[in-house]
Amino acid sequence: MIDPKDVDKVSEEDWEQFKKDAAKDELYYNGPGDLLDTPEGREKFCRLNKTSVYRKPDPSYPGYKIWVFNNQGEGMVVKKRSHVDPALMEDIEYDASGREISRSYEPA
Repeated sequence: MIDPKDVDKVSEEDWEQFKKDAAKDELYYNGPGDLLDTPEGREKFCRLNKTSVYRKPDPSYPGYKIWVFNNQGEGMVVKKRSHVDPALMEDIEYDASGREISRSYEPA
């Protein structure tokens, strides 16, 4: 299993291979990206991945997805099933440094 701190150790030259290797680890993003559980990982994801929508399986809710709306170099919004109320989607907005700036909820 890849350690979450590994994202900090990857050089720009090795980034593409790291993404391929990380995609094999279910704790990591299984598309073009990396771990979204740390500010460092979110910052690198936001900076290196193009503005687009990405998704991965939600390990907390099998059959559902975690959606990532990335605005390259600016920030991202992560939408996932709420742990507070599964009838809601939790929308977490992060800045370009991977720090949370807002959290809101909407019907799932």
